[in-house]
Amino acid sequence: MGVHDVRASHQSGLIQPDKVNRSETFLKVFFTSNSRAIWHGDAIATVADLRKSTAMESSPNAAPVTDSEDDTQTIPRTLNRRSVLLGAGVAAVAATAAACTPTPAPPPAPTPTPTTSVPPTTAAPTTTTLPPPAIQPGSVTGETAAQVLHVARRLSFGQTPALLAEIRAIGTTAWIDRQLAWQSIDDSVVDGILRSYPRSLMTATEITDSAEPWRTRQEMAAATVARAVWSSRQLHELLVDFWSNHLNVDINHDLSTRHKPTDDRDVIRRHSTGRFADMLVASAKSPAMLLYLDQALSRADGGRLPIENYAREMLELHTVGVDGGYDETDVKEVSYLLSGWSVVNRNDGGFQFRPQWHNMGPLAAGGDVLGWRPNGLTGVAAGESLLVHLARHPKTATHLAHKLAVRFIGDHILPTDNVVTAAAQAYIANDTAITPMVRSLLLSPEFRASAGRKMRRPIEYFAGNLRAVQLQWDPARATNFQSSVMSQLALLGQVPLAWETPDGYPDNDARWTTAGAMVARWNLATLGSNGFGAPAPQFDAARILGTPVPTTAGEALDRAAIALLGEPLDPTTRAAILSASGQTNTTVWKATSNARAVFAYVLQTPQNQMR
Repeated sequence: MGVHDVRASHQSGLIQPDKVNRSETFLKVFFTSNSRAIWHGDAIATVADLRKSTAMESSPNAAPVTDSEDDTQTIPRTLNRRSVLLGAGVAAVAATAAACTPTPAPPPAPTPTPTTSVPPTTAAPTTTTLPPPAIQPGSVTGETAAQVLHVARRLSFGQTPALLAEIRAIGTTAWIDRQLAWQSIDDSVVDGILRSYPRSLMTATEITDSAEPWRTRQEMAAATVARAVWSSRQLHELLVDFWSNHLNVDINHDLSTRHKPTDDRDVIRRHSTGRFADMLVASAKSPAMLLYLDQALSRADGGRLPIENYAREMLELHTVGVDGGYDETDVKEVSYLLSGWSVVNRNDGGFQFRPQWHNMGPLAAGGDVLGWRPNGLTGVAAGESLLVHLARHPKTATHLAHKLAVRFIGDHILPTDNVVTAAAQAYIANDTAITPMVRSLLLSPEFRASAGRKMRRPIEYFAGNLRAVQLQWDPARATNFQSSVMSQLALLGQVPLAWETPDGYPDNDARWTTAGAMVARWNLATLGSNGFGAPAPQFDAARILGTPVPTTAGEALDRAAIALLGEPLDPTTRAAILSASGQTNTTVWKATSNARAVFAYVLQTPQNQMR
């Protein structure tokens, strides 16, 4: 996947930390016109070390990296994610997965937004008294500004001034309920955007008949991220992302590529807040899934042994989970039961049951699968009955509730926690309905107490940055947007819909906070700070900084923080940015001042790494 390989960044000159004195034992920020470096105490590594370590992370069998950089150049080997701050334009910091291991869960109570602890720099501190932080309003229903911001961050791909205003106007609970009823939200803007990526809207037959059907992969990726950036149905898009990973189909699997748009539309999106039983049956009949896990080829006639791939993944990943109580006998029985579930043809898709391939196998002579028996059923009816039974199983309820809790609350949540139990009960009580389960989680004390406890995955970081800079859609630049999505998310290791194995992209902080991953994030913040070079009015710095024009660097930085983060910068982070850029709070802000650099600084802060 190339998740952590940052060799290209080094070779392009994006990562060029200054030579620094290793004897220093406190953090410094060195700023020049082209480079800066940051480190802490004895946690120092050379550029060569980082290149070698990230290359090994990307591929255990990778050849040694030959380094042209002077090995006196230094960058951090280990930094706590809340202690990392980097200058605009280039990044050279390593963060370990261990630094992002969640701390023990606190009692359910509102928690403050994460702050950044940065040791003092060597630059002379300004003696100017800092202005008090801007006071952000709460909601009409009495929630604090911090609670509003938490909902905006965690339940969307990134807060914007407009989103915060929307939540404040009706309160967090009403906003969550509105988002869960996503069908009633006008999303015509996105409908127009998707026309620039026609294959994302096509059937398998239309893709087969089109020129260059391989472009489906790029267009689906671009369409997915475009929805994340510009859709008004933000919670729905997050749930689509969750279910796309839960019922993962790798779009790069050649036989499944042309069928993935239909799977996305008719399986994932259609059922994302409906009954999981319906989604599971639809997925089992989806040509994309049938071809991805070889179920379309499974036959048990003439003494043949059915293919077990789908049966195994459906039990382990889709329903009851690895500790769900099934055994190898159950896997074998399910594979026989689903034999003959296939497609009309590989190009056009369409579910087709082939009775001549079907054999009930051991279940015909008795036995059960986690309490389910055929009771005279056979063929498609028997398979559908089993799938619905498994969707209703208590183990499935807990498995789904826990995965959703980790996604929306944090890695620290355990399957036995009360918040999971309550969500699972809501799911069972409503016959596998997804909305009551999700609502139970999002209105829980545990959710309210989880601010700052979940990292953004790459897609969230990418989309969140573009939402933060208020990038506007321009159909003339649709190809540019698609190229940025593919190239940047390939570097970050999360191209949409492209995880190779059936388990979907990992959902734990440590997986996304390795040294190479964090370097790529900071470089992305620089590139995305003006919408990847988008011209006005698609990108407009004045839209972010507001009017009248700021008069000082401090005022510009404060306005940028409120616009991009939805809250003031942590005071230490603010001081570090001013120091690293060679400015003070009262430096005069001019029309020629570099607003993009200010935006990049803010987007690189630890505050912007969090959901």
